[in-house]
Amino acid sequence: MTPETQYDAACLLAIAARSDGSIATQETEQLVSLMQRGFAIKESAALQLVVRALDDAPDTQGISTLLQNLEFALDRKQKENLIVMLLEVVAADGVKDAREISVLDKAITGLKISDTSMDRAYRSYFAQRQSAST
Repeated sequence: MTPETQYDAACLLAIAARSDGSIATQETEQLVSLMQRGFAIKESAALQLVVRALDDAPDTQGISTLLQNLEFALDRKQKENLIVMLLEVVAADGVKDAREISVLDKAITGLKISDTSMDRAYRSYFAQRQSAST
């Protein structure tokens, strides 16, 4: 994944995190952790990417261009991984918010995620949560 694509993905995650009007500490920590794990970068680089994304990311109205860039740049597996990352951001603060779910829905549509890919993403997400709790 190119640095530009990583940045676009980070912006999408930042949009989801702040779509409920604020970003909880858990969401910020989750963003850094996701960038570090998902992009195999050092924590300091992940923190810089998150700060830049939070500063630069458009509001939910400007999500279309990001999704077009990501839909073109990512393969199926990368899209599934990005959806798992979005699910983790949405769940990070423990609060279900319709605006965060709306960003997830727009991402699924904009990235042209198939039902089969969504099934794999959900299974991956719930398997990670289950292994983290044991």
